[in-house]
Amino acid sequence: MTNYFRPPFVCTLLIFIGWHVSPALAQKNLSWAVGPGLTQYVGDVNEGQIGAHRAALNVEGWYPLTDRWQLKSGLSVYGLRGKDVDPARARSFRSRNVELYSSALYYFRRGLLTPFAYAGLGLTTSHPRGESQLGRWDLRDVQPEGQRVPGLLAMIPFGVGLEYEINPMLSVVVDAAARYVLSDQLDAVSQETVDQETLSPLAIDYYQSLSDPVARRLEENASLAGGNPATNDWYGILSIKIKFTPFTGCLDPSRYTRPQGRRRGGRNYRPA
Repeated sequence: MTNYFRPPFVCTLLIFIGWHVSPALAQKNLSWAVGPGLTQYVGDVNEGQIGAHRAALNVEGWYPLTDRWQLKSGLSVYGLRGKDVDPARARSFRSRNVELYSSALYYFRRGLLTPFAYAGLGLTTSHPRGESQLGRWDLRDVQPEGQRVPGLLAMIPFGVGLEYEINPMLSVVVDAAARYVLSDQLDAVSQETVDQETLSPLAIDYYQSLSDPVARRLEENASLAGGNPATNDWYGILSIKIKFTPFTGCLDPSRYTRPQGRRRGGRNYRPA
């Protein structure tokens, strides 16, 4: 599928947003969130089957624009794994990537337990390593379909979550995030079939190491099975984070009063 948003465009947009939001760093209502997560890849290799989760670590900055809207920007270090469901292709892979994103977040209601949703734009690195009988291959070097495998991809992050407030400074955030990649090259599988005439000697060696059936197809001079060029790749991250707001009513008791007994209605925190 066509990559409508080129990484340079998205990078420029993120820099533009950061430039205009940077004064928030000097404000007293900026929050920070950090925590681990699990990832799920969905693409040509696993054909949408769930499994083969990998670890992730996420760090975010949250800045309130209004009582309901927040700007949520973050960075994640994460791994992906795709186990090939087609034995005639055998192109399982792993990767370790870094993503950077910015999104608009909306609180549906404010209270002790606050649901939210968000969407934005971002970039992710892409470094797929193909699994084989001889070990792992750097697919950016191999170019297994006779074309360049990009190392930087644009993506659209969106998701939903819940925020549980422990006190005015501390919250626990559960975040279920999806990433729609604006490319079909996250797994280095995109073409419907792979023509041997376009392959380098390194790529031929890679295919011969995948499995005996794939090696036999190479000897028969047959084309090799690929993916679906009409669909882009996805990945998701389910994370649990601690959100910390250093400058809140805890430093100014007049701005926050917790009632005795169970809360009713919304938060009792009153921004200055």
